[in-house]
Amino acid sequence: MKLRTLSFEGDSILDKKEKEKSNYYLVSLNATTFGIAQFILTELMPIDLNGCGRLTICANVEQEMDGRPGYTSIPEMGVSWYNLDHETSRRLYDLKRFSKAFSKELSNEFEQFVANIIMDVLVEIDRTHGGRNRLAERRDDILNKMRECGCKKEILLEKYSKLRRDRKYKAKVYRCIGHGIGDAIRVDLVNCKTDDIVVSEWLDDLPHNVEMAGAVTRTSWNGDAFNVTFGRYDWTETVELPENKTIES
Repeated sequence: MKLRTLSFEGDSILDKKEKEKSNYYLVSLNATTFGIAQFILTELMPIDLNGCGRLTICANVEQEMDGRPGYTSIPEMGVSWYNLDHETSRRLYDLKRFSKAFSKELSNEFEQFVANIIMDVLVEIDRTHGGRNRLAERRDDILNKMRECGCKKEILLEKYSKLRRDRKYKAKVYRCIGHGIGDAIRVDLVNCKTDDIVVSEWLDDLPHNVEMAGAVTRTSWNGDAFNVTFGRYDWTETVELPENKTIES
């Protein structure tokens, strides 16, 4: 089975305390790390890591550890998890608080710390299964690529990017992945004559912490409006050209 889901799970006791301190407004550990995990996963896909479709990296600060330290898998259920030690978990939470991960000034230290944890875990699991994916050899290349692009990537969905019938505008649909973004869909409406982007809109609230591979199922132009249908959720979002938008005074 190919690995499809890679994510972090926070310490339940510490999360509860932080939620209460923040008046129940909390950006979870899963949310702050989701885009980084998705970036690395999409660099590796398709990959059969350990016969499981899901790998969860668990932080353990104050809660009692569920199972043994390190790697555990239940292949017959398609799930696996990795229990981080208390020191690493505490450092992860400290950096999360410091980084203000979704502000304009993203913390490279937090980003790199999370990425190194992910790659260390993946390498260890790969070695347990004979190193068939050569993750130890690929580790530095993946981390370097992530640093070079600022842990952000755009994947143009060619199939769903369409010209308007009069060929004056083209809608470009992107799946965007990265730190502070998560995994989200963006639409750019482009003037074909000038190649200028006249409208650029996210179709999800950021950070969006759901995998969006295959989520878009249909797109179409309707006059000055471009419609994007998500089959997974059975809804349609619309992006309109500027002449259709209300100008606020």
